[in-house]
Amino acid sequence: MEDFLDRSWLDKAIMKRKSNYSPVICFETVDPKRIYQLKAFILSSPEMSHIENVFLYDPWDGLGMLRKGSDGPVFEPYRKRIASGTPVTSRIRGPDSSVEIQALKAILKEVDGYLKSSPTVFIIQNLSEVREADTGFQAALRAWAIDPRVLAKGSTVMVLTSDASKIMDEFTREFVVIVPVDPSSQDERRGIIERTAAELGISLDGSKLEAARVTLSGLNLHQVESILLESYHRVRDFDPDIMKELKSEMVKRSKVLEVRDPQFSFRDIGGYHAIKEFVQKYIINVLRRPEKARHFGLGLPKGLLFFGPPGTGKSLFANALASEVQLPFINLVTENIYSKWLGESGQNMKNAINMAEKMSPAIVFVDEIDRFGRRSGAAAGSAEEETQRVFSQFLEWLGRPDREAIIVGTTNVPEHLDDAFLRAGRFDYKIPFLYPGPEARLEILMVHLGFHSGGRRPRVPLDRSEEDIRAFLREEIVPSTRNFSCAELEELVTRAKRIAFDKDREFVTGEDLFMAAKTFRIDRSHRRRVIETCMAQARRFTDDKTFLDSIEQENRLEDDLEAASGSV
Repeated sequence: MEDFLDRSWLDKAIMKRKSNYSPVICFETVDPKRIYQLKAFILSSPEMSHIENVFLYDPWDGLGMLRKGSDGPVFEPYRKRIASGTPVTSRIRGPDSSVEIQALKAILKEVDGYLKSSPTVFIIQNLSEVREADTGFQAALRAWAIDPRVLAKGSTVMVLTSDASKIMDEFTREFVVIVPVDPSSQDERRGIIERTAAELGISLDGSKLEAARVTLSGLNLHQVESILLESYHRVRDFDPDIMKELKSEMVKRSKVLEVRDPQFSFRDIGGYHAIKEFVQKYIINVLRRPEKARHFGLGLPKGLLFFGPPGTGKSLFANALASEVQLPFINLVTENIYSKWLGESGQNMKNAINMAEKMSPAIVFVDEIDRFGRRSGAAAGSAEEETQRVFSQFLEWLGRPDREAIIVGTTNVPEHLDDAFLRAGRFDYKIPFLYPGPEARLEILMVHLGFHSGGRRPRVPLDRSEEDIRAFLREEIVPSTRNFSCAELEELVTRAKRIAFDKDREFVTGEDLFMAAKTFRIDRSHRRRVIETCMAQARRFTDDKTFLDSIEQENRLEDDLEAASGSV
């Protein structure tokens, strides 16, 4: 095996076995390269030189013996010799009256004798489920875990699975040493990239190597190599966009996480200068200058909570933040966490947390974080108890001091959040998103019309210059759109384009924009009540007084302008 492969997980398992924690070890991995690494280690490592027999069971291949071959481990089917005249249910395989054992329960019984009589390793792989009544699988593991003969002979049972809880109940897991296996380390990814590039004749400089290593973070060794090969077969190179696309497809299979390529930056967001300045100063600068931050003992921000009414740009801002700091944007699909099957919701949450951490540092976006609910005294065994388990897992993740993921949560109803979410140490900053003020509305409209340097939105064909359209918006449109949300301002531009299209014009005119603004029905009194509620929430949840004062000042300014104009 390659010398760049990490063997710390193997060393941990051997140390646990030598210390007699248990002769049964479960490795949580189904990566083919890790499985091959384990087999090679058992057959060639000095730590395993005392082993006399190495058995391997796979549901497809059956029971076999592993031997050391010139090109790596070799599997030889195991056949049991039977005495003449002995009735058998298995099909006879050889002229020497040997038979292949097919039933898992019989296989466990057969290997049991070897484990107790000679130093033996028994590897069990590719079990998706086991029917305990038919196989006795978990009973066998518990028996071997405490059998003094198995311990004395130095025998070891090794189970390979993606998740121990899928094939062992909680009682059985108490008897087993469970070793989580990291998908891939930085050094391993670098090693695979360099080796694959050399084999394919791809030129690889430092920046290209680093970009590929970061892009493929969180994937196991087999997935890393497969993506590199597919990228090569497509374009004869390691293309970052192709690798991101393929990684996103792989992660999406989990159904609880999605990896998205950030589409927008702060240049694509009009207004919200107070929030941008605050985020730039206390979050982005820390992420961009980690060494300077460490010099002053400043840790990276662990979590941000965006709250405010719908349509105020919370999700867009989170996406733009990932773009600004050049981190992956991971969406936690909360609606897929919960399941009708008992225990599955908790497992989904565990898988999501583990996968997100392995891909971090990254922005993990949790929309409508209030879905996780509140703590309650649910009755044992109820569906509510499962919900509480997920809540507790997420809360524990938020509070972990070693968390690498930067969680960005959004909510329209912060008052529905459990107080535990708002406690110091969970979210570093709670940031209110209110309806945009007059200058912000002007900028938002200009952004959606395509008038913003470096922005990604296309230019809308207009009948006047940029200066003229800005003046028109400021005088005619902005005053009539007070308390519009960001989403409504975007829709205003879309409606103006529809009007121009329906009238078969070549350009969007000022009249089209004015007519589009008039099509909205906004309950101003309701919006005022929403703003009052949001400001009260901001005063309650937002910790930074200077930041809060700047937001309040923007709202007071528009009130003064409205009073001066005599509008209602």
